[in-house]
Amino acid sequence: MKTVLFIPVYNQIAEFPRVLEELKSASLSCDAVLLVNNGSSDGSESLVRTSGYDFIDLPKNLGIGHSFMHATEWALARGFDIFSVIASNGKMLPQELSRVVDPILRNEADYVTGSRFLPGGSFPNLPAFRRMSIPAVTVAVRALYGVHLTDATCGYKAYRLSLLRSAEFNWKDPWLNTYGFEYYLYGKVLREPRLRWCEVPITMRYPEAGKPYSKIRPGRGWYDMLKPWVVARFDQKGFKFEA
Repeated sequence: MKTVLFIPVYNQIAEFPRVLEELKSASLSCDAVLLVNNGSSDGSESLVRTSGYDFIDLPKNLGIGHSFMHATEWALARGFDIFSVIASNGKMLPQELSRVVDPILRNEADYVTGSRFLPGGSFPNLPAFRRMSIPAVTVAVRALYGVHLTDATCGYKAYRLSLLRSAEFNWKDPWLNTYGFEYYLYGKVLREPRLRWCEVPITMRYPEAGKPYSKIRPGRGWYDMLKPWVVARFDQKGFKFEA
């Protein structure tokens, strides 16, 4: 099975060089790395273009979901089977990629997501607000879907691209351009009893106190993260499986 590691990049000039170093030094459980420059203007775009990895240049930042759509189209067109993702901000460790990919390779799961809260996971320097808000969102998702999970917002993931091939929903709908793509798809997986999903322990490392740790805008950003969970639960769209 062919696996691609997707990394969206938007104005991460302070953090992205470390990610590139770790990518090159890690033994990655993937066949290709795809970088998507999401309209950067701080020098990150030059790092993407000279990285030696496959890349897509997007002229304008329409949201991380928009970059997911382009990366997914790229991977589908090239016959990849597994789609994995980490952030370009240095919070996720490339050397832990096997943790999210291996359950799929072993045919134990169709969708795997990381959890900083499982035994074996860690979250150094997790800000106090995140320490409260992430469990709160997780409890809400548990109640909404009737499932047990420990970390609803972790972005370290891997899943079969066949999910997108069999989707009865429009995963390129513009309303998914921001945070909607990730959480809407996750919600659809949770809703489908024929799909196998699991969490695995991963590390989410945060900057030292006082340094910026997120590009999520208070208010609108939180709405964009929560809306897809609700829509995915109730819109009656899912996956079409072969008989």
